[in-house]
Amino acid sequence: MIDVVILGVEHGPHARSYAGALGRSGLGRLVGVYDSSPELGTPVASDLGVPYFADAVQLIETTHPAAAIVCSATNRHRELVELAAARGLHVLSEKPLATNVDDAAAMVEVCRTHGVQLHTAFVTRFYPIVMQARDILARGEIGTLRGMVGGNRGRPPLPPRYPAWITDAEAAGGGALIDHSVHVVDAMRFVSGLEAKEVLAETGTLFTNLKVEDSALVSVVFGDDVPASVDPSWSVTPTNVWDYDFYLRLVGTEGSLTIASGREALQISGQHGVRTHALAPFEPDVDQAMVEGFLQSLAEGRVLHPCATGEDGLRAVEVACAAYVSVKSEAFVPTAGGDLG
Repeated sequence: MIDVVILGVEHGPHARSYAGALGRSGLGRLVGVYDSSPELGTPVASDLGVPYFADAVQLIETTHPAAAIVCSATNRHRELVELAAARGLHVLSEKPLATNVDDAAAMVEVCRTHGVQLHTAFVTRFYPIVMQARDILARGEIGTLRGMVGGNRGRPPLPPRYPAWITDAEAAGGGALIDHSVHVVDAMRFVSGLEAKEVLAETGTLFTNLKVEDSALVSVVFGDDVPASVDPSWSVTPTNVWDYDFYLRLVGTEGSLTIASGREALQISGQHGVRTHALAPFEPDVDQAMVEGFLQSLAEGRVLHPCATGEDGLRAVEVACAAYVSVKSEAFVPTAGGDLG
């Protein structure tokens, strides 16, 4: 049994979900919760039946965990990951990995230096339809990839349902662009095996009165000059059945492939007709699958497929940060991880 602590509960819904997944996994157990705010941390720890600590070092020294899950505001991820890694803890960090490229790169490096695993909470990889799409493309069933379109639209994250820091640029790194584009970019990288090379983006505030963008359109050029379009907007209406609307379409020389999370369906179109793979709505629990993947990776001493690493988190942050630069320059901006040569 792997003992795990939660460092930061500012992203309360995710902290509670991951804690629940731990309890159901049979692989790990939650032994304590840290948050700098007793008002936030105490009720979460009480609900989860574990002790609360206002000091992260004291929590680690008291409970002797093997791993930590970081669910703080994004601008505190680096601080908490560095603290955990320096004490030999493996880490699963909430996404986005950081608010800027320097912090994300530092997190990857400190975990490498201390020989611990760093995972990023990219859950879309754990949808069976996303893994199937990756395999279908690899087998050449739709030919050579020529383009991608994807989105991860969501409800505007407003209180009291969501914590206020998510719409604070300093704490979150921005608005909808960095909040949701990282999921889509990671899914595109995961399915295609290609790295982003350059980005052109435009943002706006169309649905709310927030000081950060609630809508964006991001054009990405991947390796092999494959173009992609990403919609990370907070544009899902309150009356919608789902809080989020994740979709991905791949276009190849011999067919296309479409994923729609709302229908839980994967559709392949090509020279031999149309095939649709449908799954039961709302299944599987991707948080559960991700947490179990993290724990199984620790048990085996290596990052297991399809878990997202710290490097995967860094690549997505690079794209988001390049997109913000592009908004200001109104031009394509290279990403640090892409090769323009």
